Amino acid sequence: MYITILCKVVDNFGDIGVAWRLCRRLAKIQSKYKICLVVDDLEAFAKIESSVITGAAKQSINIDDIEIFPWNNNELCHEVFSQNDGERLALILELFQCGRPDWMERILFEEKLQRTVQIIMIDYLTAEKYAEDFHCLQSLTRSAKVQKVNFMPGFTEKTGGLVIDDQWQELPVWHKDGPVLIFTYEGDWRSLLEGWLSTTVVPVVECPKGVSKPPLEQKLLVAQGRGKESFMTAVRKVVECSRSECIETNFVEELPYLNQSEWDRIMKSCSALVIRGEESMSRACLSGIPFIWHAYPQSDEYQLVKVKALLERMRPHFDEEDFDIISKAWLEINGETWIATPSARNDGTDSSLRGVQRRSNPYNQFFSSIPRLVSGFRSFAASLRKNGDLAYNLMTYIEKLDII
Repeated sequence: MYITILCKVVDNFGDIGVAWRLCRRLAKIQSKYKICLVVDDLEAFAKIESSVITGAAKQSINIDDIEIFPWNNNELCHEVFSQNDGERLALILELFQCGRPDWMERILFEEKLQRTVQIIMIDYLTAEKYAEDFHCLQSLTRSAKVQKVNFMPGFTEKTGGLVIDDQWQELPVWHKDGPVLIFTYEGDWRSLLEGWLSTTVVPVVECPKGVSKPPLEQKLLVAQGRGKESFMTAVRKVVECSRSECIETNFVEELPYLNQSEWDRIMKSCSALVIRGEESMSRACLSGIPFIWHAYPQSDEYQLVKVKALLERMRPHFDEEDFDIISKAWLEINGETWIATPSARNDGTDSSLRGVQRRSNPYNQFFSSIPRLVSGFRSFAASLRKNGDLAYNLMTYIEKLDII
């Protein structure tokens, strides 16, 4: 009995990260099913799973009994997936509206399989209300033999929840003196860096009244990916502008590409996270570690809709003052950053850590307040575990419908 998962890598690691985590979790909780993963970008996959052979586009790969097929190898995939009346296609998980390969469309709709095929559409993670409305909603295809239904990840019991693999079953211990992980998209990160530096080194930027500075200096761990170069550019600019002996670049450590399990371990060791996308955001939500989410930039700033929806899910776990600190930082990183250009500054000059900025920096407020924010983030993380594991909820749904 087979489950075939489809994934197109749109943004480096997020899509394949979710796909690979789901594959491993399904294989763990239901060993009687054979898991097949069809993916279009083995090079991106290899960045988070070192067992992947990037030159293997002409053959399948087997990792921990999960069979991996190259999406664009029409000849190989058609031969394998058309065998035994398409037994590998009895159940298809189509991730993130990725569509289906041409060879699969031909098998499903032109070669007239005798068996019934069930396609389950697993959409992007969102806290928006439509996740509940679309969950388990059926839709039509070109053939009565090919059935399709939506299964929505989410943050409530009316959705499928999040993938909660074994290493995420329990809340990790929060490390108050741990590093801060930086994993963003491109941007001007000077104000973010200034906000963090002002709470960890000599106080060159004024903090809000009543907010104490952490006594220990920490490190920034900068992850590989689209945003790394722009963040390192900000580091160089801020250090250069500061002209201060107390500001050096040794507070930054550039991480190599990491296997998914090692990435999880690094995240759990941190005191705070600045995280992007969906896969790492879902881990941040489960970690109970204070984090800022940099959502995927979209046209008409639609990312702000997604950000505000998640903030509203989190609101009940914080008092009004703490929620205000979090929301300001989240909206700042996902909108037009006031400190990004000289014209947006109070004095029209370049960024500098010298003197007191006339306008408050929401990142400064966030990083200064981390110790008091921890309990709210841990409460939110605990609430998500009550919704159950997405992979387990999915298998329960599959077996309830007697799909395979």
